Amino acid sequence: MIAVEDEVFAQVNEAQFGTFDTAKSAALKIKRQRKRTNSRSHSSEGDDPVSPMSDDFPKLKLDASFKRDRRSRTGTRGLPKKGGAGGKGTWGKPGDELNSSAVKDDQDPNFEATDADKGVKLGAYIPALDKEEIERNLKPLFIEYFENSELEECITAVAKFNIGRENIGDVLTLCVGMALEMNSLKRELCSRLIADMYGRIIEPQFMEDAFVVLLRQIPDLELDNPGAADNVGRFLARAIADDCLPPAFLKRLASYDLDKKSQAAVLHASALLTMKLAMSKISNIWGVDGLERQTTKFYTNKLWFILKEYLKSLELDEVKTSLRELDIPHFHHEVVYEAIVLAMEQRVSEFDKYAQRMIDLLQFLGKASIVSKSQFETGFKRVADDLDDLTLDIPNAISLFSQFCDMCVAQNFMSEETYEKFYPASRGRKRFVSEGDGGKVKTTI
Repeated sequence: MIAVEDEVFAQVNEAQFGTFDTAKSAALKIKRQRKRTNSRSHSSEGDDPVSPMSDDFPKLKLDASFKRDRRSRTGTRGLPKKGGAGGKGTWGKPGDELNSSAVKDDQDPNFEATDADKGVKLGAYIPALDKEEIERNLKPLFIEYFENSELEECITAVAKFNIGRENIGDVLTLCVGMALEMNSLKRELCSRLIADMYGRIIEPQFMEDAFVVLLRQIPDLELDNPGAADNVGRFLARAIADDCLPPAFLKRLASYDLDKKSQAAVLHASALLTMKLAMSKISNIWGVDGLERQTTKFYTNKLWFILKEYLKSLELDEVKTSLRELDIPHFHHEVVYEAIVLAMEQRVSEFDKYAQRMIDLLQFLGKASIVSKSQFETGFKRVADDLDDLTLDIPNAISLFSQFCDMCVAQNFMSEETYEKFYPASRGRKRFVSEGDGGKVKTTI
């Protein structure tokens, strides 16, 4: 009776839902078959039950649509775990043991004491630079410092290198040697760099050793920089004035085996430190009283004094040396401007003499490649543009400037085309030199 009801239920279910419940129908068929087998086993005594693995066990024939069904029959999702490996009862994927944290409990059998547990900190080791590496790595930094005067930036860049005690003297020698080849302004920057390296780059106890190395290098420095002994003596005196070295260091130098030029540098430093008001004078030993005062007005006054001194001494080489010391090639147009104005400020009766001196000076500076052509043109044009203002102090400035330019053209120092660039014909220019007069300047104005 029960088997009949199950069969009827399966037929009705299949009629209503089609192949959707095929698995359920198959299960009912298996159940029905088992009941039939059990009923036969109970009816005949002594017969063994049929095993499902035997050939006599009835085979279940599944519908083709049931075989093609890809839905999970286990009731769980078959997606793999994210990252793969791992899970309960597993050791994880290969490589997980490298990221595992160490055992922190010192009572654990697996505990291993490390450097961190002993208070030891590990860091990157930077090897010390040798002499060649110091010059290759630090020389560009010093060149940039001499150009932009950024002291803190230079100190920060140098501090990144491991110099080592035995090479401290090479750093000081490199910096001072570069400054000796430059002007007084760069030497002042070098002195400030030495004072700032004290305690940051060069340890206080190593500063004396660094200057001993510098003093022993004076014979080599003299090859390229005559007079290096006196300048090194100034650096030594400045370092003592800046509290980088104790004054007793000069006495201790007597115990060192130094040559004559090195001893001369020490004597020069001693003489500077024993003069009256020594510390205040040594602070301005390079003639640069504070870099913050290096303005346009400062250089204008410097050039004016150089030209005034030239009119008295007529020393052309002295002017060339002074201009190189200032190291302001971009401001050499001011030399041309001041030279012309100084000539026009003289008495009219002496104008020809002073104008000729200035022309000789400008020609000399041009041949020596001290003043460039563009700086000459800029200087002349500035005078031409300021003639209206110059007439307030020099009433005949226009005629004097025209006479000065005609002298330059007559001596082939200036071309006629160049003259026309900064002195247009609209000014009603009057010539004071005639080609038929052999270059003679007319005295009438």
